[in-house]
Amino acid sequence: MGQTGRPSGRPFSFWRVCVPTGYTPIYRIYKGGVDITDRFNDRCTQIKVDLTAGGGDSDHCTITLDDRDWAISRPFPGETLGIWLGYEEIGLAFMGTFNISDVIFTGPPRAIQLVGESAGLNDLQKAPVVKEFANQSLGDILGSMAGQSGLGSAIGGNLAGITIPFKNQITSNYHMIHELERMYGAVAKVVNGQLLFIKRDGLKSASGVDMATLILNPAHFGQWSVKHSSRPTAGSVQASWWDDKDMIRRWVDHAAGGKDSGGQTFGGPVQLGGVFNSAAEALAAAQSKMEALKRAEMTAKFDLAKGDPWIRDQQAILVTGMRDGIDGGFLVDKATHTYVRSSGIKTTLECKASGPGDNLALASKEFLQPIGNETVGDLLSHGLVPPNIKDIYPIM
Repeated sequence: MGQTGRPSGRPFSFWRVCVPTGYTPIYRIYKGGVDITDRFNDRCTQIKVDLTAGGGDSDHCTITLDDRDWAISRPFPGETLGIWLGYEEIGLAFMGTFNISDVIFTGPPRAIQLVGESAGLNDLQKAPVVKEFANQSLGDILGSMAGQSGLGSAIGGNLAGITIPFKNQITSNYHMIHELERMYGAVAKVVNGQLLFIKRDGLKSASGVDMATLILNPAHFGQWSVKHSSRPTAGSVQASWWDDKDMIRRWVDHAAGGKDSGGQTFGGPVQLGGVFNSAAEALAAAQSKMEALKRAEMTAKFDLAKGDPWIRDQQAILVTGMRDGIDGGFLVDKATHTYVRSSGIKTTLECKASGPGDNLALASKEFLQPIGNETVGDLLSHGLVPPNIKDIYPIM
């Protein structure tokens, strides 16, 4: 390995690691804490993991096995597997623990696919629940729902303390959680048996630690595309709430302000359906909707030149050294890491624009700035990483 020491006089934010480019891709599969990788080595042709930033979606995995001579013992749904991807020279990144929900036999060529989703997701009660919440914090409500399904919970600090005056639940816990996700502009997902609920675009982990911003330049990319939408942009979002005291429906209005990405003045208002229980709840929903509209103005897809399984959904990215229209801040909405036995590891990042007013160049106290052909894993393996990533995703 190359030099990994801290350059004299340079801040932590700009440490770099110089390493060889000849990485050897590897993976590990665990069942019940036992390494069962040897059972896959002769048969595993591909492992694909999708890490998704909530929105009703969960993390997924697909393991493809070569069944050329029908010699593999028949697998059945219901197994729980832990997956790690990485490089022999660096180490392994934890992808997550997955419940295998489907077993698919395909051909020709003969193959078996094991398809799984985040462990613990199916434990959330999906049957309708009739319940009322009065003057409870968001942290208490989500913690209770997670506890009913045997899950732990990690709620972002600012979100956990929000008090909800009244909430009537007539849906399942699963749908209730995602309703709260949309209302408060959060990311809700189950990771390794834990319900994670953090502010979308908040640039902080559930423990409140600043998320590092990953700085990428042309040397880090294979193919890329950045799309700017021409759809009309809302000037404001309006939401209504019921005033019990005066027995009247009232409105809040959250204005975007300024001009859209094309330099045009924002359009008219967008009204949310339904009636919220309080002014605070209505305003939170209006703000969340406006943030979603702003994110939709620009989307991007980046294929990295070298697969990097340490990059996660909600990772902040600052693209530099390209051109106007590409350079700027992005948030990873979905990170897909694919191990292919014949070619190595590939990483594809589906991104949206960072939140309104975010300046990723200034938002984070820590920056990961790999040079060409480096991976974030080079930095992680030497401890050069803010602790928030390790809080949520274990690092081997």
